[in-house]
Amino acid sequence: MKNSIYLILFFLIIGFACEEKEDPATACGVSDPIENLPWLKQWVSESTTSDSEGYSYIKQAIFKNETVFFWGSCCPNCDWGLVLRDCSGIEIEGDYNFENLKDQKVIWRPENSQCVFK
Repeated sequence: MKNSIYLILFFLIIGFACEEKEDPATACGVSDPIENLPWLKQWVSESTTSDSEGYSYIKQAIFKNETVFFWGSCCPNCDWGLVLRDCSGIEIEGDYNFENLKDQKVIWRPENSQCVFK
């Protein structure tokens, strides 16, 4: 009986250890979202031609266990609102703020960026 319990525990541990997880280097199933998600590539293109290019950036984060993206600005004299988009580029409706976003990371900023991130 004791051996059966150990055997069951062994298989449970192995079963959970073999769970497939998304590669942390990928987002939305691609290794480079800026290059591989057309809508995000368009966002970068639009940001590089705007007057506020040096203040623009794009971040990736986790919101409600899903990968999301948002465009931001560090312009000291500008106002902007937080708008989240999912992997398809669709705007996420609802109430959210920066505190709701986990694992934020900058995935794009221009070479002449004025933004400083900690």
